Amino acid sequence: METLDTSSDKNHLYIQIAERIKSWINEGTYLPGSKIPSMRQLSTKLDVSVSTVIQSYQLLERLGFIEARPQSGYYVKIRPLLQEAGIVTKPASAPRFVQTNNTFLDVIHACGDKSLAPLGAAVMHQDLLPTESLQRSLIKISRERAADCINYEIGAGNWQLRQELAKRSIEMGCDISPESINVTTGCMEAINLALKAVTKPGDIVAVESPTYHGHINALENLGLKALEIATSSQSGMDLDALEEKISKFDVKAVLVTPSFSNPLGSLMSDESKQKMVSLCSKYNVHIVEDDIYGELQFEGNRPLALKSFDKKDIVMYCSSFSKTLAPGYRIGWVIPPAKFFDKIEIMKFSNTVSPNSAAQIALADHLKNNNYDRHLRKLRQTLSQNMHLFSHKIIECFPEGTKITTPSGGCLIWVEFPKGINALELHEKALKHKISLIPGPLFSVTGKYENCIRINTGTLWNSNIEAALEKIGKLAHALAKK
Repeated sequence: METLDTSSDKNHLYIQIAERIKSWINEGTYLPGSKIPSMRQLSTKLDVSVSTVIQSYQLLERLGFIEARPQSGYYVKIRPLLQEAGIVTKPASAPRFVQTNNTFLDVIHACGDKSLAPLGAAVMHQDLLPTESLQRSLIKISRERAADCINYEIGAGNWQLRQELAKRSIEMGCDISPESINVTTGCMEAINLALKAVTKPGDIVAVESPTYHGHINALENLGLKALEIATSSQSGMDLDALEEKISKFDVKAVLVTPSFSNPLGSLMSDESKQKMVSLCSKYNVHIVEDDIYGELQFEGNRPLALKSFDKKDIVMYCSSFSKTLAPGYRIGWVIPPAKFFDKIEIMKFSNTVSPNSAAQIALADHLKNNNYDRHLRKLRQTLSQNMHLFSHKIIECFPEGTKITTPSGGCLIWVEFPKGINALELHEKALKHKISLIPGPLFSVTGKYENCIRINTGTLWNSNIEAALEKIGKLAHALAKK
């Protein structure tokens, strides 16, 4: 535990003030990443000299409690909670058909129950999204373009929306034209269309392990075999393991979330992304890239997409606005290799004809006329703070020996309990206490990860969430004693 006793005289006023500020931080008055009062404001509030406050801030900065930001002031530093050893998985070695059971539906239904503490579904709380400005855009276009809103948007999607998406593609390292983008009904339709374009029933698709349960469900619906690949919570899919499997089995596609994966939250380095694209190009294997969390990095620049390294046109890029703007609008998109564009448009027509026209037009208007990047900065800051708060509470309340991931983006924490704590049983007990979570077995074709759960941090931090995490901790402790 850090101490502020860096002087032989504890009675120095600046140390007393630093202790007071430290208590404000520890008690949650000022959350990680939030701005603290200016030196002049605090000087006035505490009736001390500015020079004394400067000494206090300098001490807190040296000890890692706060950090100075040029021309902005001082902020509570988001400090590492622990040195994560890293979770590296060892999945089954052979491809197999997927067969989900009723547990999948039970968990999904629980995630949709608004009476439960929302730790299950990876959905942002509505107060974290620009609901009012989106509503203004929807009202505006409903009045000005009423006929367009009630008619089909036949083809690849609304042109203005595709233009806005093309502009944003620059940030992910790509130079995409509007003509290359096909708007879909959410990211899952984009992924399903991409998989269907490059595979046929019975083909093998390599996936991360653990992987998003929606990916598993998509493979089952398309009659595809899943080949789980060893994955690190820090660096993503093991590319040596991937090459070994590709050279052994007739893999047709790799389905991967390279930036803040679901559920581990791993982020592949640019070097690894380039290596993956080169590897798949070498073996003529297509990549279906799920980049739905790509804009949710906590610090620094947006991660580059796999698509940005694609020189041979093998990457099917998929994403949506479900995590950043409006999950209920169900607007996603796919950027396929040119040779598959028409095929995907035909398949999309047979699936849904077209995504919601009003939602497409409203989102195009919102992106053009509102500061989307400012919203993203605020959302990222909140998610970063939440990751810190959730992690601290988990470490405090969950059984000794519990491991957690510490992602640098997204809204998910993967929890690995000590052996003997059954996640499915924990899920059932949590439901009785009005808490939703997702048990680990749903993230594997083979039902692995029996002692793991995934927790959503994309909500509002409050006493109810704290209480829910404390209750999960107590339930886990009780299961550990059985």
